[in-house]
Formats: sequence, C-alpha cells, structure tokens
Amino acid sequence: MKIRLPLLRDSHTHISFYAALGAAADLSACRTEAGALARLKKEPGPLVLARGWNSAYYDLRGGGFDRLGPAVVCNVSQHSFRFNAAARAALKSEFPDIVANIDDPAWVENNLNRVFGLFTSAGGARDIPAYMERLAALGVWAADDMLVPDDRAALLLGRRYAGRAALWTEPDIYEKLGPAARAAIGGLKFFADGALGSRSAALRRPYRGGGRGLLLHSDEELGKLFKLAARLTGRAAVHAIGDAALEQVLRALERLAIPGRDLRVRVEHAQLSTPEQARRARRLGLALCMQPNFSGDSACYADRLPPALLRRNNPFRMLIDKAGFVPGESLLFGSDGMPHGAAPALQAALFPPWPGQRLTPDEFRAGYCLPDLAAGWLDARVDGAKRKVFVKVGGPAAAGGRK
Repeated sequence: MKIRLPLLRDSHTHISFYAALGAAADLSACRTEAGALARLKKEPGPLVLARGWNSAYYDLRGGGFDRLGPAVVCNVSQHSFRFNAAARAALKSEFPDIVANIDDPAWVENNLNRVFGLFTSAGGARDIPAYMERLAALGVWAADDMLVPDDRAALLLGRRYAGRAALWTEPDIYEKLGPAARAAIGGLKFFADGALGSRSAALRRPYRGGGRGLLLHSDEELGKLFKLAARLTGRAAVHAIGDAALEQVLRALERLAIPGRDLRVRVEHAQLSTPEQARRARRLGLALCMQPNFSGDSACYADRLPPALLRRNNPFRMLIDKAGFVPGESLLFGSDGMPHGAAPALQAALFPPWPGQRLTPDEFRAGYCLPDLAAGWLDARVDGAKRKVFVKVGGPAAAGGRK
C-alpha cells in the first residue's frame, strides 16, 4: 500500500533541549553497559554529554563509568540522569544543587527545568535553526516546544518560526521571561508525575520490583497550578503518564470546575488511562496529546510493568472507538523526540505491539499531520506482510526547510 501524507506537526517535543543535545553522543543503539562505555570513550572534549541511555537494558554507575573523563548522560525518558565522578567534580561549583541531588528521583522530577538548563546552557538558542532544519528533513514541519528555557529561545522560535513552533514553558520560567518572550508563550506546562523509564510515573498498582512512582503535587497544589494557568495564559498542558497521576488531574479539574472559556487543558501522554478515566476526561472537555512511539513501552518495559499495564498502554482504540476522542480535535499526536521523524511515527502507529494501540492511516493523518501538502509531503510505502513502513520526504522539507 502506498500513501501520500502531509508533513507532521509534532504536538509534543522539546526543540530547545534537543537542539542543545544535537552534538551529544547517542546511546540509543546500545544494549549493554560495555557498548555504552565504548561509545562514550570515543567522545572528545572536557565534558561529554550523552542521550538515549535506556535503563531497561543496563545502568551506568561507578566502575568503568567513573573511570571515564567527565560525562553526563540523559535517560531516554528525559527524567533520569547519570553524572560520573569526574563530572560531579567539574560541575559542583557551577551547579552545586544539581550535583548534590541528581540521584534523588523526587528532586529531579521537581527540578527538571533546572537539569535541562545544564544541557541548554552549553548551546542555547544558537543551535535551534540547525535543529529545525533537521526536523524538516525528517518530515516534521511544525512542533510544540514543551519547555522553552529562556528569552532567547522564546523570541527566536516565536519570530523566526511563527506558524511552525508553538511554545510552552513551566510557571517558574514564565515568571522570569520578559514581556516579548511571554507574549510568544502559548501555555503553561507542568508535571503531575514522572516517567516509566525512571520508574517515577505514578501508578495505582506497584511496579514489578516495588514502588508506585511519584505524584509531584498535592491535590491543592495541582489546583493552584491550573488556576495560575487560567490567569496567565488560558492554556495548560499537564504531564500525566501513570493512571494514578491522571486520576489526580481529573479529580482536581472536577473540583475546580473552571469554565472552558477560561482554561483549555491538554493532558500529555495519558498512557495508562482506563475507560472510566477516558469518559471523565471527555466530559471535562480535555484534549489528550499522546505518542504512538510510546506503544513500544509495552515491549521494552516488561521488566517493570505488570502484564495488565503493558496491554493497557496507549489504548488508542478504546479512546477513539469507545470514549469518543477524535484525532486532530481532542486527540493529538507527538513524539517527545523518542525519536523524531515521520518514519518511526508511522511505523509505531500502524504496527504497534498490541492491536488496541493501532491507528488507521486516516486517524494518523488527522491527529499528526498538517492540513495540506504546501510545505511538503510524505510518500509512505506500507508492507503489511513484513509489518514495515518506508517513508520518503518530498517538497521543500526535503532540503531541510531552510528559510
């Protein structure tokens, strides 16, 4: 089967953060600690930055990791980090709180913007244009940056990429922005829980091996954040991966009963939602922004999630067929950068681990694509027998979308 689709609008990613990580070592292909250490050893420079470490396969602590030069590694979830001994020594004077608390999951979840700042401080806004070109070449023409770090990034994205970049940031960063940068921000983003990769997504039942993750706010605190978003921007995006986190979000919004004209709410990820939670979310008028590529968590996180949750992950058929979510309206799609690109997005949507995670090409187009082919197109060949998708980017985007 051959399909021509418009380019993607990635409704959840981190342009500024990934741009800063553009030159970082990529560990996503490493399945063993030995392989990761060998990759890190090849990197030059006084401080090696790396991304893509997957704790489902190995950990990086002590031993060979500490024998390397200064190295900082970001987990594929973006919610867990490893600093080796040399990096701690090199960074403790400039980032003392981060170095002292980087191994505390609760502290990291409550200070993600500060940890991200350690990465973005190295490159800042200067790396964004090259990254936008890279996204275009991968078939992603427009994207939401869910955590704009500072004025420079907000102004560059808001002006040079108006119409291509939608901007969000956390409340404490928003308060520090200048008037022009604030005007570029479309909504506030905050976290209800952590991530599956760091075992900090908040679950109703325990992880395999124990623990239920982390709720990052009390009900009262979460309610105050929604009220703040209503006052400052009128839009809120709340990260809630686990079913316990989604339950808290729904409970808070049901109690507040903020009119829809005052606050539009998106729930980011909502991977483990139940049918009952989905119905309540529809009654509240919430939109869900979900990641088809996270369907793969049903395979790679079998070490930490019980079988029932592996099957429930990314329940697109339930959300669309039973709860009434509509792709492109109340159900949006993005990648969270894990990875970016039209090819992995379409592969995950059409050939997920479980049938209940599958999207049709029309649903994918409605929830993930631009409205027309003006910026370019995706020519996809779908091999159903081999469960494989091949994608070629055409039009202006094929040259990287340079302006």
